[in-house]
Amino acid sequence: MERGTGKEAGTYLQAAACDIQDSDWSMATTHERMGTLSVGLSQQQRKRVLAGSDPLVADLLLAMDLLDDAVMVVHEDGRVIHHNHVAAELALPVKPHAIHSLHLLGPGEPWAASRQILREYQTSSGWLEREVHDAGTSRSWALRLTALPYLGVFPRRLVLLVRDITVAVNTRRRLEEREVMAATGALLAGAAHQTKNAIFGLSATLDAFEARLTRRFAGDHEYVGHLRAGIDRMQLLMRDLLDYGNPTVCAATPVSIAAVVQQSVSACQELAKKTRNGFVLEMAEDAEVVANPARLTRALENLLENALQHSPQGAPVTIQLTRAHAGRMLRLEVVDQGPGFPPEHMEKLFTPFFTLRPGGTGLGLTIAKKIVEDLGGTIQLSNGEAGEARATVLLPVHADNVSELRNQLNERVHGGE
Repeated sequence: MERGTGKEAGTYLQAAACDIQDSDWSMATTHERMGTLSVGLSQQQRKRVLAGSDPLVADLLLAMDLLDDAVMVVHEDGRVIHHNHVAAELALPVKPHAIHSLHLLGPGEPWAASRQILREYQTSSGWLEREVHDAGTSRSWALRLTALPYLGVFPRRLVLLVRDITVAVNTRRRLEEREVMAATGALLAGAAHQTKNAIFGLSATLDAFEARLTRRFAGDHEYVGHLRAGIDRMQLLMRDLLDYGNPTVCAATPVSIAAVVQQSVSACQELAKKTRNGFVLEMAEDAEVVANPARLTRALENLLENALQHSPQGAPVTIQLTRAHAGRMLRLEVVDQGPGFPPEHMEKLFTPFFTLRPGGTGLGLTIAKKIVEDLGGTIQLSNGEAGEARATVLLPVHADNVSELRNQLNERVHGGE
């Protein structure tokens, strides 16, 4: 809907969108206000279109309903002349027959921004464009408001186009995050390597110091224990920094998800004993994904560690393995029985160095997200009805593995006939 395109179809569509409730159409008015006449329409056609008797009007209104974008034709004061079905769905819970004005629609986006650019249009020319994001629904829209001046009818009729660009915005955001993570990760990895050597020297010196104290004095040494705990925390931070800065391109091979789960559970047994929690494995399905086994195991370990640290004592962490999307994806869920993720912090949980746990590095979930997305998968965090936290990972199944499973299924079907 570019302004003044001159195309016949666009001209008919714009003409059909206008009414004559406020001003009668006349050749003199058009000459006076526009200086020129619209091409593509004869005088009789204009009269039929404005009167709504031209058969093309109904066809063009139906064509608007075939668009994927929300389209509204409005007066300058916000009164709605026409809207397509996408706009009606977007305006819910307002009923389609009650969409009389932009000012009667909801307070959220994209209608709040639509009313804003409508006010701005009073002092502008050409068109206005705006991108808006609704944090409540996590959806994004591109708005475009332009006038239909060529018929010379006042007040001006405007076209509001609302396009859902959520997918494009999320893709752009992920690319930007990866660029930042890559630059930050490279810097942190270099610093971590240097710091790791210094920590190793401190740990060796502390071992020698503790051995000398033990020979001279019996019993535990409180200060040595504090120093040891500090070194352990620094080693944990350096490990996470190295994982965060690890290159995304790693040697990949088809690997069994069930085997990765078993290995990750084994690696977390010591922490499970400290927190007095265990694991419940519900693995009804297994499949192969193309991944670096060590990296994928590290991602799952981070999810398990996070679940163990937020679960009450004696409450096991559940690991569920199922198929999704007609078998093309594998769903892995880690569920704890803790208080759940704070809703007000949900958007920050994957932010580097953001943590709600004292002593945490704030990199565990960030590293897990990075590893999963590098494999072409997704990871989402949510809360259950009882408040328990749930981490859901979707990974694409190895193509050859899918073909093999289908062949086995066909053999069973034909064998049973």
